[in-house]
Order: sequence, then structure tokens, then C-alpha cells
Amino acid sequence: MKKIIILLLMAIFISNTVNAIRISPDSIRIEFEPNFEKSYTFYTETAENVGIAIEGDLAKYVGVEKDSIAKDGSFVIKVKLPAEIETPGKNLVFVSVTEGGKGGAMVSGIASIRTPIDIRVPYPGIYAEIGFNVHDLNINETANFVVTIHNLGKLSITSAKAVIDVFDINARLVEKLFTQERIVNAKAKENLDAFFDASKHNAGTYKAVAHVTYADQSKDLEANFKIGTLNIKITNYTNTFFIGKIAKFDIEIESGWNSKIDNVFAEVKIFNNTKEISSFKTISVSLQPWEKKKISTFWDNEGLGEGTYDMEISLFYEGKTNKVSGKIEIIMPKEKISYKKYLTTTNILVIVVILLVIINIIVLISRRKK
Repeated sequence: MKKIIILLLMAIFISNTVNAIRISPDSIRIEFEPNFEKSYTFYTETAENVGIAIEGDLAKYVGVEKDSIAKDGSFVIKVKLPAEIETPGKNLVFVSVTEGGKGGAMVSGIASIRTPIDIRVPYPGIYAEIGFNVHDLNINETANFVVTIHNLGKLSITSAKAVIDVFDINARLVEKLFTQERIVNAKAKENLDAFFDASKHNAGTYKAVAHVTYADQSKDLEANFKIGTLNIKITNYTNTFFIGKIAKFDIEIESGWNSKIDNVFAEVKIFNNTKEISSFKTISVSLQPWEKKKISTFWDNEGLGEGTYDMEISLFYEGKTNKVSGKIEIIMPKEKISYKKYLTTTNILVIVVILLVIINIIVLISRRKK
């Protein structure tokens, strides 16, 4: 018991220590330039025994210029890059602070946190990162489909453009969009926009394919999106109940709208032939864009006999009403089988005797065979 208490206390101590240390900024990005030189101020907790470490392939170009952690929790890191770096792309250097990091006094499990410095070195010639961004929208809305081109090469891209094909759920081409043509200078990022009008299309799921051309290169990117309509579907509901019980009535709904819908509620009516014999409502809920949700209420079917009844669910929202008709069943609850009444002392003794007899027979047969 003492060991458990000690382990718990150690866990609490380590947890509190880890939560006590921080570092800012949480990241730094540098676009490489020959002989780049700049100092960056970092902030952490004021403490006496905090170590600063620098790690990474380009760590030799990064150093501690000033350490004032013990005084005010700050320190200064200086980045001094050479005229040329041979590793293009993302080069990460990590600046970390560690409690107990000075004088070799670091304890296992002690807090440590670090900030990445991302040094982006241009690629030779033409090199670009391409992105494609589309948005869900409603049937009465418009949007820009955006192709992003980030030039990570040493040369400028003199011509960049895209053609965007829009396909419906049946893979049928329904529209072709064209972006403007742009120049993308080295280290620069540009957006290529195409205007899309959802009112020309039906609600549903679509796929956009962007064919991007830049300099003498090309790339295809895909993205899915949905066009919403102000409609909430009733996808499922409880349809079996036990007789004479107060039961939970669940209704599963799904929004087909790309905006929030407030004050959604349902009314349920139960019929015996054509006569309404019961009705009840759910509470009001809100639905986020495209959200699926279960709304519930309770129904007391006391006084109703076993059998099948007609049912109608009316869903109310934004001045609209959706209705679903179906059947529900009221049934007798099944009796649970209880084995306790069979576990009497006499029955247990009989079972033990039978088992002993079987074991003796097996032993006798085994001896005869030998």
C-alpha cells in the first residue's frame, strides 16, 4: 500500500512539473537568404535551474546569445546562416528548455519543451507546393475554389493557372471552371481563384478536380464538397415497446444544410386504425451543419393493448415540416430465465456425484487398457 501511495505522489509531482514549464513562441519560420542573421527572444518560466538545448542538422548556425531565464524567464537565440545551404526544403532546428538541465542535475521524467525553427531553403530550378481548397455551401450560395501555389524554387514561375472540373455523385461532368493566370516569384505564394455558383446545381455530394499547370509542369488535385438544402431527414425511430411501460422514444435525424438550424422538434401521434389515441412532443434542439442527432422523449402506453399501431412523426424547423409514417409494436415482455431456483443443495450434490462416477469410470477404463 505504501508503494502505491509513493508512486501516486511521484506521478502527481511529475505531472505538476510538466505543466509548469512553457516556451514561446511555439514556432519560427525563416525563408533562407544568403548570410541571413537575426536574433529571436524566447520566453519561459523564471527558474534557477533551466537548461537550453539546440538540436538539428543546422544547429551549428543557431546559438544562445543571452540567457536571462533566472532573472525574468527570457533568453535570446541568434540565427546566423551561411551564404549557401546544400539541403533544400524544410530544415528543422529545435530550441528546447529543460528543468534541471544545468550542471548534470536532470531528473528522469522532468519537464522539457521545445520550439521548432523551420529554415526553408529554396530548391534548384522550378519547385512548388500545390494546394486545393473547396468549401461546402448551400444551394443559394456562391464560393471561390482556390488553388494555392507556393514557389519553393530558386526560379520564378512565369505562368501558373488551373482548370477545375466539377463532377456530381454519378461521376458526370456538370461544370468546368477556369482560374486566372499568375506569375509566382521565388519564395512567394499565390492563389488561383475560380468562382462557383451552387444555384446552378442540385443539392448533393460533388467532386472537384483541379488540373494545375505551372512552367512546364502539371499536377492534378481532388477535393470533395457538398451543396446543402434546407432539409432535415428522419432516418430512424424506436418502433417496439413493452406493454404498460413508460418507454424512451428515440428519433434519429440528419441535417442536409450547411448552416446551423435552431428550434428543431418533433411531434409523434399514435393511431388505432384512424383514431388518434396518443400524442407527445420532443424537446427543441439545434443542429450544426450536416449533423446527425438523436432526439428523445418518453411515452406512457398504459391502457393500450398488445398489437401493431399506426404512427406519424412530424418534424418542425425553420417554418418547414417533414412527416414520416410507419408502424410501432406493443409487445409483452419476455420472462427472464432464472437459474437460481435450480441451484439447490440437493441438485449440486447430485451433479458432484455424477461427476465422480464419470471420473471413476474413465480411470477404470484407462487401467484396463494398460
